[in-house]
Amino acid sequence: MPKIALNQIFDEEDILPERLPERIQRPVRIKRSHSAFVDTFLQHNSHETLGSEEEFTPTYTGSRHERKWIMGYLTPFYESGYISDVLFRVKGGKEANVYCCKAHPSTGLERIAAKIYRPRMFRNLRNDARYRQGRTYLDAYGKEVRDSGAMHAIAKGTRIGKEMQHASWLQHEVQTLELLSGLGADVPRPLACGENTILMEYLGDEQTAAPSLQEVRLPQKEARGLFERVMENIRIMLHAHRVHGDLSAYNVLYWEGQIAIIDFPQAVDPRGNREAYPIFERDVERICQYFESYGLRVNPTAQARRLWDAYRGAVELPHEREAEDILMRRQPED
Repeated sequence: MPKIALNQIFDEEDILPERLPERIQRPVRIKRSHSAFVDTFLQHNSHETLGSEEEFTPTYTGSRHERKWIMGYLTPFYESGYISDVLFRVKGGKEANVYCCKAHPSTGLERIAAKIYRPRMFRNLRNDARYRQGRTYLDAYGKEVRDSGAMHAIAKGTRIGKEMQHASWLQHEVQTLELLSGLGADVPRPLACGENTILMEYLGDEQTAAPSLQEVRLPQKEARGLFERVMENIRIMLHAHRVHGDLSAYNVLYWEGQIAIIDFPQAVDPRGNREAYPIFERDVERICQYFESYGLRVNPTAQARRLWDAYRGAVELPHEREAEDILMRRQPED
């Protein structure tokens, strides 16, 4: 998947205008993958120059501080031919801002969602050690960090180490989205990424973005079908060795019968995380609790165990095998 690299990693105080450069340099060479999006993108651009030479003047600007935010993080995607305008802000918060962008015609899309994370979101993630179990650190291009100096900086929590941790959280989310979308799960397909930013498929229209399940009242006859669809997505994730880690009705978008599960930075791999099951069980419980208001009476503990046992039957989890070995050794001899 294409990755846009800026020539500067912005400081933690990311919305202050004096922290952003006066002029954003053109992005460095884009790494291309063999995804369907890139294939289409290249076909459309085979006889034209990538990107735009015109100045980026987005329709949506927000406050003076937010304009600096938009210009700093989204100009490289405009210059590289992914977006042609920023239409409105979908969501703003302590963790990230999400914008609805008009897609460049060469992409074959109408609109693209741009998710811009605040660096401190990853640095202040609660109980982050719980989610980092078994994770490798990834650099800004999604490659595993093996350099001893870099690992030392991460362990010591230096400024560079924190920036690398931030890049790793973002790249884990990007790779999870790539994996799950390729398996047919209802998640936004990622299109490109850069420092603090992920471009992905957009759900909604040019005036309104898809709300979360928490914000809508579903038709009663539709609720069971959607519950089963969410459970099927949880099953797909699990068999792809992913547990969302923060799943609830707030992280499931709904639009005209479609759903999209979002926000995967904390997703864990059960093969390397000893707390994966309680995290997974909590995800299932939250979804079951939401659908209870539609009269669906499902035992979340039994539902989680059924899905987990089916997963364990398909893959042997190293840490569970180790636990079973310990128990066997503790049994008295005949």
